[in-house]
Amino acid sequence: MRLLVIDHDPAFVLVLRQMLDGLGLPDPDCTATAREALRLLGAGARFDCIILDLDLPGGAAALCRRLRLLPEHGATPILLIARPPKDGDLAEALAAGASDYVSRQIDPLELRARLGMAARLTDERRRSRALALRLHGLAAAGFGDPQPVLGLEGVMELAAFEDRLRHGHTGQTALAFRIGNAGAIAAAATAGQYHDMLTHVAAVILDRLRPEGLVLAHAGQGEFMGLMPAPPTERPHVLAEVLGLRLADRAPIYDRLALPRPVLQVGKPMRPGLFFRSTPERLIRRARETLRSPDPAPQVLV
Repeated sequence: MRLLVIDHDPAFVLVLRQMLDGLGLPDPDCTATAREALRLLGAGARFDCIILDLDLPGGAAALCRRLRLLPEHGATPILLIARPPKDGDLAEALAAGASDYVSRQIDPLELRARLGMAARLTDERRRSRALALRLHGLAAAGFGDPQPVLGLEGVMELAAFEDRLRHGHTGQTALAFRIGNAGAIAAAATAGQYHDMLTHVAAVILDRLRPEGLVLAHAGQGEFMGLMPAPPTERPHVLAEVLGLRLADRAPIYDRLALPRPVLQVGKPMRPGLFFRSTPERLIRRARETLRSPDPAPQVLV
C-alpha cells in the first residue's frame, strides 16, 4: 500500500512514520506543502491513500478539490488528520472530496482500521477499473456479435447458414465449435487482431473438414456453427486435438502480440432423428449446448 503524507509539521510526520512502521506498512512519501504534493502527483506518482493535514497552509479543502481533478486520484481515499477541528473546516474538506478523518492524537488501532478501509476501497476501485477495461475491450472487438468471417471458401454469414438449414438441408448434421478463451483474447486484442484470430480458426477448421462437406458460420462470442452431410469421421475429442495441433503453428505470432493462444473446443454432432424432425433453431441450440457438456459419442436429436 503506497501512502502519501501531506503535513507541514516535521515532528508529527516523524511520529506518524514510526507508527506506520509499527503497523507493518511501508514508509510513506511525504510533502510539506500543497505545491510539493501537486508537483509530485503531476509527475505521475500514484498512491493508494493520501493522508492530509486538515490545518495545511492554504487550506485542506482547496487541495482536496485540486486532487479530485487529477484523473488518477479522482477516487483515491483521502484521510484527514485533524486537531479538535472547527466543524466548518472539517465539513468543507469532506464536501471537497476527503474520505474520512482521524484525530491528530492518533490511536494505532484506529489508524490501522481507517487505512484498512482505504485499502479495501482502492482494491475495489482497481477491480472495477479492470472490469470496465475488459468490457470495453470485448465491446471494441465485437465479441458478442456474429461478425462475418469472409474470404474463405465454405464460410457464410449466420443468417444465410440458418436459412440453408431451414430450407432443404434439415437432414444434415449440425456441429458447433467454440474458442474457449475467446473472451480473454477479445479483451486483450484490437478489433483487427480479434477478427484475424477468428479467420485463422475458421481456416483451420475448414482445411480439415471442408473435404467432408462442411460449411461454417460465426455465431458470436467465439463460437462457430457447422453443417455437414454426415457426422465427421473423427470423434469430437480427437478432432479437437488435431485442430489444436494445427492452430499451434501460429503460436509464435500470438506470443509476439502478447495475446492468448486460441483454445478450440468441438461439440457433439447433432442430427434429426428418423421419425421426428427437429426445428433448425433447436438443432443449432442443441449443438451449441453440447459444448457445455461434452460427450465423445455422436448424438441423434429426435
